[in-house]
Amino acid sequence: MYSGVSVRALALATAGIFAAAGCGGSNGPVGQNPAPPDKQVLRVNVDTEPATLDPTQQSWAYEGAVGRNVFEALTRPKADLSDVEGAAASSWTVSGDGLTWTFKIRSGEKFSDGTPVTASDFVYGYKRLLDPTVAAAYEYNFEMIAGASGYARVDAKSASAVRSFLNGLGLSAPDPQTFVIKLDHPAPYFKWVTSLWVAVPLKKADVDAAGADFGAVTADSAAKIHGNGPFVISELVPKDHITLSPSKQYRTQAILQKVILYYISDANVEFAKFQNGELDMTRGVPNPDVPTVLNDPKLSKQLLRGPTLLNYWINFNTTRAPLNNGDLRLALAKSLDRESYIKNVRKGVGTSATYFIPNGERGYEQSDTQKYDCNQAKQLLAKAKTAGVTDTQLAGLHYMYPASSARKASSEFFQQQWKQCLGLNIIVDAVEGQTYANKLKTSVHDFWIAGVSGWQADYPDGQNWMDLFVTGSGNNYAVWSNKQYDQLVQKADNAAKQTDRDTAYSQAQKLLEQEAPVMFLFQDEKFLLIASKVRGYHRSAIDDDWIGDVATATTMYIAA
Repeated sequence: MYSGVSVRALALATAGIFAAAGCGGSNGPVGQNPAPPDKQVLRVNVDTEPATLDPTQQSWAYEGAVGRNVFEALTRPKADLSDVEGAAASSWTVSGDGLTWTFKIRSGEKFSDGTPVTASDFVYGYKRLLDPTVAAAYEYNFEMIAGASGYARVDAKSASAVRSFLNGLGLSAPDPQTFVIKLDHPAPYFKWVTSLWVAVPLKKADVDAAGADFGAVTADSAAKIHGNGPFVISELVPKDHITLSPSKQYRTQAILQKVILYYISDANVEFAKFQNGELDMTRGVPNPDVPTVLNDPKLSKQLLRGPTLLNYWINFNTTRAPLNNGDLRLALAKSLDRESYIKNVRKGVGTSATYFIPNGERGYEQSDTQKYDCNQAKQLLAKAKTAGVTDTQLAGLHYMYPASSARKASSEFFQQQWKQCLGLNIIVDAVEGQTYANKLKTSVHDFWIAGVSGWQADYPDGQNWMDLFVTGSGNNYAVWSNKQYDQLVQKADNAAKQTDRDTAYSQAQKLLEQEAPVMFLFQDEKFLLIASKVRGYHRSAIDDDWIGDVATATTMYIAA
């Protein structure tokens, strides 16, 4: 998931140790001296207003914070990431050839308006996710479904072509409780794909009633969105917050009576509101205030610090000259001192990274390809100029970032580094958060250099990472295309033996680092504040901004 931002059994051979360090922690068992219901209000910050409430179109952490709690997928990760467990599905079976997955929908499953959830609702939801007219960013994760590999070749302007494609997908509901998914090749990791918040049942009546406006973020959205998850949207104040309340139809009633998701993009404002008691959880801590938190007797006790499968990088628009030159991109990547960035800008939070797959997950490989080396960077820049890159083009480069004081400091650091090493005067542009996200879209890609982008593992397996940069991926913001990379990733995705997958992913990762459509920057860590009254959460290395959003939405509570 892209982090403002973004787990398979075999991958946990190495990820298990990592996950154990960050999972299983809890501020107390559920029911231990909870406050009265009117005090069960959790106030958190998700940074940015969602662009959509349609789960099939969500791709950012601040959107998933709503989607994964209003809707429920077939499965969900266990808190310790050891496996998935049933969510909307009570059980499932896989055929001997690995091609047919049969899910049993949980008895009594209902949408928030009380209507039953049936297998047909899952068929409809999956088809919407794979509908070319919807252009879902996460669609590529589901192209192993029989018939889905032809997605990119469908003429989205032809209603008959789209209809034929959707009707040919390996999705069926032989009875109300049975959802059958046929794959075109074995994919043992598919169970983790079914845990994604985008792959949920949808009420066709809701979509039909709203038409093109389904998922629109408006004040009346609460009456138009009916999910099957533990919460409902009870209030939406545009540009300010969304309030979630327990769904009366969900099988396990949440203890929290309200979860208010605020849109606070300024980390300094967020930090002040936490200190004033206006927020119960933060997304992080402003970099300059890290030493203060560590040394403060009260704040240090409310600090949560732990590992996470989250890496950050800077995007280069490979379709726009001069950034279509790989040597220039690599020169920019090698001219940035990441150790200095972690020490002086981030105040020690996180680890410098020149690798893609994060440390703690199978597939992690340390790499020096993009490592800071100013001399080599200068040589690469000279080589790029020999190939036709001009000083005029270089003088027109811009770095775009979503406006905030914390991001401003990072952006100015990058600007200074590129000037110091390469003598480039790269212009820095701060833009509003949603504008930034829109400019990044592969259908728009209106930028030269943009960041910082991050990917948080939806599940710790190489496929969840490597597929990001295949040609045509909705999350390939660099709009990079390399046939050899695509072939290697496809080989790894389809291989039955894990060792074969490891080898192909490793080769693809090396190619990605060398071609540098993105400049890898750092691996993050959890470093945020949680009020001592917030209890019942379990930390997970794949949690997003709201700690416990994957596994413990119904167990968190406010202590008396």
